[in-house]
Amino acid sequence: MGKSKLDKSKDKFQVAVDYLTEYSGVKGAIIADNEGIIIARSGPAEFDAETFAAFALAVKASIEEPLKEIARPDVEQLTVKTAQDWITIARLSPIILIVAAERHVDDLLSVRITRSLEMISTHMKAKYPAILSRDKAAAVRSKKKSEGVHV
Repeated sequence: MGKSKLDKSKDKFQVAVDYLTEYSGVKGAIIADNEGIIIARSGPAEFDAETFAAFALAVKASIEEPLKEIARPDVEQLTVKTAQDWITIARLSPIILIVAAERHVDDLLSVRITRSLEMISTHMKAKYPAILSRDKAAAVRSKKKSEGVHV
């Protein structure tokens, strides 16, 4: 991990986004809830976390409905690459990780994103088990409901 800024006394969500932004070419990283409220952010002051969180929710909402017919279960991660940007939106219910980077960043960023998601998941399981249980129960109910509609 090299010169990592990982610090045991910091909030684990903040550690996860800091881990991403210490990688060269990453413009910023955000953890937001399902409503777009920012839980943790990392990046320079000019990185507009609010805009990226809103963008992520809009993109997530626009693709989930059409993809329900072919992608089961729901989409977990979406990566958009343009000539200049690399944006990843990863859903780890009930939160979303958003990473904005320059397009030239190498594919090792994907490894960092996966590691960051593992850090977030571990923290969620340890600190918020009731929320995760509630979300799993809601997912099961939703799945049963959609199966009933498609039968």
